[in-house]
Amino acid sequence: MEEAQEDEQLQEKIINEEYKTWKKNAPFLYDLMLSTALEWPTLTTQWLPDVQSIPDKNFSTHRLLIGTHTSGEAQNYLQIAHVQLPKPIPLDAADYDEERQDLGGYGGGTTKKPSNVDVKFNIIQKIDHPREINKARYQPQNPNIIATMCTDGRIMIFDRTKHPSVPTGHVNPQIELHGHEKEGFGLDWSPHHPGHLATGSEDETVRLWDITKISSNNKILKASRTYTHHSAIVNDVQHHPMHASLIGTVSDDLTLQILDTRNPTTTASATKAVNGHSDAINALSFNPASEYVLATGSADATIGIWDLRNLKSKLHVLQGHQQAVTSLSWHPFEEAVLGSSSNDRRVIFWDLSRVGEEQSPDDAEDGPPELLFMHGGHTNHIADFSWNLNDPWVLCSAAEDNLIQVWKVANAIVGKDADDVPIEELEQ
Repeated sequence: MEEAQEDEQLQEKIINEEYKTWKKNAPFLYDLMLSTALEWPTLTTQWLPDVQSIPDKNFSTHRLLIGTHTSGEAQNYLQIAHVQLPKPIPLDAADYDEERQDLGGYGGGTTKKPSNVDVKFNIIQKIDHPREINKARYQPQNPNIIATMCTDGRIMIFDRTKHPSVPTGHVNPQIELHGHEKEGFGLDWSPHHPGHLATGSEDETVRLWDITKISSNNKILKASRTYTHHSAIVNDVQHHPMHASLIGTVSDDLTLQILDTRNPTTTASATKAVNGHSDAINALSFNPASEYVLATGSADATIGIWDLRNLKSKLHVLQGHQQAVTSLSWHPFEEAVLGSSSNDRRVIFWDLSRVGEEQSPDDAEDGPPELLFMHGGHTNHIADFSWNLNDPWVLCSAAEDNLIQVWKVANAIVGKDADDVPIEELEQ
């Protein structure tokens, strides 16, 4: 018992030391950094796709979707936050910084600093929710429609325009999706068919839903299809960004599987990868710009890069996390860049165009050439992260403690190299 306590204290000490080092270096690593302590932790975060820019102001307002996890100590809410971010400043050759070899931007090293723009974070809407929200995602065709995964296996659909900005004390979703027997974290709206979504759960099933089929006198909807192709917990599901009939699923059974909804069978997938990881697969992400490339993240601390046309073996393995990889998301505009988060408290950016580059022994000690950046601002497991669609390289990351961070890596670190390789070359 004493030994366990000592281990815990030592671990805490190491985390605190690492955090102090990160904080000392942060001014050189980021063009933008906001750290906000929420009243309760959130297990989910997603930037909404819109931005409000006021012409004569030097900031723009972005919206963020978050939840709460109160461990039964208080009412839980689905929440919308406003985040004010400074507008990027047009770059000027006069601002070139010899030492940093960059042109600044956001006031980071430029002579045209914004006039004291604070990065502000305000929650503007709270909607009552039963227990914590495992995951919340907006419908891409109508971002006011939000799906949430509940701890009892239900999925709730809220139209946020039908709810006041302050909670009423009464949980009142527009639709409830009933069918999963246990909770889950796999949730993805179809980018192709409005109102269609896929979910995966600890009950080992993947279910497809079509909320356009709801009747006006009943708010409960059953799944349109239930798949039983996995033999353990299903951790993540995602629709293919280009092929409407393909859905990727990953599981504790160590498989990545691809469903083809044109096929009527629900007991087997169209294709699968069986030996890709040595532990549970927690996440997958299809590359939005390259139809055959996808990534899987595992409890074995590695990320697999795959070509859909040949799932017998991986294209590449990304190694850099120290613990289970929990979330993956490709950069929305830089097709070779993948973001990952882990129980090791880190978010890592990987640049696949740098795979195989030569390194000096010193650089090799810091990680492989494709490890572009490591965010060390969290002192707890990272629950979720999201790329901002309106401000490239701006990210929001939420940890299992109540800290949520909005940040942008310094342009000096992620700025383009002239010899970047397009991702297509990886596919050969």
